[in-house]
Amino acid sequence: MHRKALTALTLACALLAAPALAASPAAAAAKPSLRGCYDGKCKFTFTKPVKFRVARKYGLSGWVHVAKQYNEMAGADVIVVWSGGSSAYLGEGTSGGIGELDFRALSITGQGATIRFTG
Repeated sequence: MHRKALTALTLACALLAAPALAASPAAAAAKPSLRGCYDGKCKFTFTKPVKFRVARKYGLSGWVHVAKQYNEMAGADVIVVWSGGSSAYLGEGTSGGIGELDFRALSITGQGATIRFTG
């Protein structure tokens, strides 16, 4: 009898902990780690505007900023990448660059966007 009660209690605890464990990866995806972008080669998904530094070899000074915004002319959300006085607007599946830094918009959704920097 005690064995069945212990098994039921263990199963109940596991079921209660499962939603908390499932929420962890989603929270981690909301804030990408951008340290790896310094070399100009990285891929990340973002839900809020982000900024990071890249190596000087790309001809950019200061920070590289990445954000998703609605573009009235396109009638859709786009990814905007800018640094200093240079900027690029990307629709889903398009490529662009500023300075010597190239990138591609992989996806744009209502929740966020994914971009790949290719150096």
